[in-house]
Amino acid sequence: MLRLLLLLVSLSGLLTNSVQAGLLDSLTGKSSEEPQFLPVEQAFPLRTDVQGKFLIASWTSADGYYLYQHRIKVQQGSASVDASRFLHNGAITKGEEKQDEAFGLVTVFHGDLDAEFYLSSLQPGPATLTYQGCAEAGLCYPPQKVTFEVLADLQASAVTTNPASTTNNSQTDNSQQTPPIASVSTAASTTANTAASPATPAQAEPFGNSVSNSLFSGRSWPAVVGLFFLLGLGLTFTPCVLPMVPILTSVVLGQSANGQVNRQRALLLSTTYVLGMATTYALAGVTVGLLGAGANLQAWMQTPAVLVVFSVLFVALALSMFGLYELQLPSAIRNRLNNLSQQQQGGQFVGVLVIGILSALVVSPCVSAPLAGALVYIGSTGDAWLGGSALLALGLGMGAPLIILATSGASLLPKAGMWMNQVRSLFGVLLLAVAIWLLARLLPESLSLALWGVLATVYAIYLGAFDQAAAGAARLIKGLAWVLLIYGASALIGSLQGNSNPLQPLTGFTQAGPERNKAPFERTADVSRVNSLLASNNRVMLDLYADWCISCKIMDEEVFSQTDVQGALSHMRWVQLDITDQTPEQIAFLKSQAIFGPPTILFLNQGKEISEARITGEMNHQQFMEHLQAFGLTKPAP
Repeated sequence: MLRLLLLLVSLSGLLTNSVQAGLLDSLTGKSSEEPQFLPVEQAFPLRTDVQGKFLIASWTSADGYYLYQHRIKVQQGSASVDASRFLHNGAITKGEEKQDEAFGLVTVFHGDLDAEFYLSSLQPGPATLTYQGCAEAGLCYPPQKVTFEVLADLQASAVTTNPASTTNNSQTDNSQQTPPIASVSTAASTTANTAASPATPAQAEPFGNSVSNSLFSGRSWPAVVGLFFLLGLGLTFTPCVLPMVPILTSVVLGQSANGQVNRQRALLLSTTYVLGMATTYALAGVTVGLLGAGANLQAWMQTPAVLVVFSVLFVALALSMFGLYELQLPSAIRNRLNNLSQQQQGGQFVGVLVIGILSALVVSPCVSAPLAGALVYIGSTGDAWLGGSALLALGLGMGAPLIILATSGASLLPKAGMWMNQVRSLFGVLLLAVAIWLLARLLPESLSLALWGVLATVYAIYLGAFDQAAAGAARLIKGLAWVLLIYGASALIGSLQGNSNPLQPLTGFTQAGPERNKAPFERTADVSRVNSLLASNNRVMLDLYADWCISCKIMDEEVFSQTDVQGALSHMRWVQLDITDQTPEQIAFLKSQAIFGPPTILFLNQGKEISEARITGEMNHQQFMEHLQAFGLTKPAP
């Protein structure tokens, strides 16, 4: 499974910087006062290096340019490898949150960036490094793809090559004494316009050394274990673990016929439960410590099948919270566990231990982000003892508050009553929310928003939004129910409009402006169809569009959908080339027209472009109308 990798990246077909700049100036007619955009290889110069089992991809984004975190990945067929971590100037970075006015928060990186990929899970064959960035001034570059080939049985030290210099020499590299583990794919020349230079040791330090910049580096074993315990404490208060509180409480109280358990027995039962949960994590730590990060457990926990299975499990747990049924082991298994534990006072400890183990498996996909970071760190150390003890401490940290609650619950909580049903229903809603959150990674964004709306609406009705409230707390609950009902209705309406952000479900409705209609574009991904339309019409407006281009969607919503814009350009044929998939034909078309990426708008008359009127980057409604008037592009008066 484990193999060392040597990456040789080949890039060809690049226009020189001076030629590209000249083409841009001559075709756009932009003045020095308007935004001037860099070619992608200057905006995001790429360097690559292989260090041990890790691929290091390094960028130095130009001022005013940024990379999207979620667009940086290595792909091979349907498999995808995300970066194990990102570093800025040698220190781990989480990036910067960028608020988009129409589509919510995204994470971006400015300046220097190193992305580390663990590639041992890839199979021999072609793989692709992809990344994408945008300019602050409003231009979004197409996704850049660097193709390479992974070979098996690799025993080679890390070698860095200049991709630009190996375009036609990939076979000669195979004559080196060290067996190569990757060969250059010439497909890179058709999928990327990227310049790269070799990374030196000073530019990208080995993974094992750069761990010193992390939270755990340089600390003693007790300090590392203590930090993992604190991390576990923090995870206890996540929405994924909180719903387990009533489950543990029912487990502890359910061990007695009268529902009363003294503190000593409650302590023993809750500790047994937590030990079962912590032992599961400890075994995962030992496994990763022995096998290294190649075990890739965190990636497995994010596969669609696992997410669906655990989402269904969370729904089942939620329904039990609403009283539809009681979850318990089958009688045959319960009887066997009871027989095995008869020698223990009161019995049932084995059953509680099993439930603790199952609980760890249930919450693992939900806490996969911090758990993934812990597993990557442990895998990099190759220390099974450290891995087992650290994740055991993590599990104990997650369980410590549960032990306190289960042991002191009788004195901390009010007496039993109807309030318990409300608490159970609240935890049921939290469990359903976790299920939706897991499924949101697989479902269309608008459908996910609809599910949030359904959950809020149904829970509002359950709380009595339409019931007649007497006074006091009942009225307060009814008020909260109406807040949920209004949000739920907003989310459902927003989903029908194609919105996706749960925090801004009515984005399109909250923006005042001129009357809007659907933009009358003929959208196509077929370049030959576009060429035919350009040649057969007197006047054409050609818009470059992509699903990943936020600025394109903003212009569709705020500019092209407005009636005054449509009236001003009603004498033109509206054509939209969709370059979402970046086919070779589309890339060739972009090169032939010296287009860096969307949004770019061309105006043509009799098949010839009015080059000085070209628009590169985002414009708002007022700027676009002024641009049309400045170049005489509006419909002539009758």
